[in-house]
Amino acid sequence: MSENFFDLISSRHSVRSFKNDSIPEEKINTILDAATKAPSGGNLQSYQIFVVSNPSEKERLVDSAHGQGYIAEAPAVLVFCADPKRSATEYGERGENLFSIQDATIACAYAQMASHNLGFSSVWIGSFDEEKVSNILNISNNLKPVAILPIGIANETPEVTPRRPLEEVTQKI
Repeated sequence: MSENFFDLISSRHSVRSFKNDSIPEEKINTILDAATKAPSGGNLQSYQIFVVSNPSEKERLVDSAHGQGYIAEAPAVLVFCADPKRSATEYGERGENLFSIQDATIACAYAQMASHNLGFSSVWIGSFDEEKVSNILNISNNLKPVAILPIGIANETPEVTPRRPLEEVTQKI
């Protein structure tokens, strides 16, 4: 499925109900590959991506995300974690506290758009208990969970939400 970029970004909307259809591994790999194409500070790619498909682990992620049950419905859940220490090696404190988070966030955005381009739906989740997610993924203090991205075939028609007018979000100087 290929669309004009502007049509692609305009047609992507958050979905919170997924069909039970699995996603072929080659499609997951295509999505992950797209995420690695995202720009990153110093091209350090200071992030790690966890692919969660185990039903019991997805249920644990639901608990960590304040009961957002659609995490468990999605056949694949990507968890993006910043790697502050990796970024700090080149950029010190700013890399640790900002660039690594930006790197993980941009990678997640690329994965979300790649998913949509392939015909899958997703929802960006930022509301979760970082410590619980870290425990579920069995990660050290070196990584910081930034975003959870459930991916699958939509089982609902997504709500089209309005956007603020350009005049409200931009300033020309």
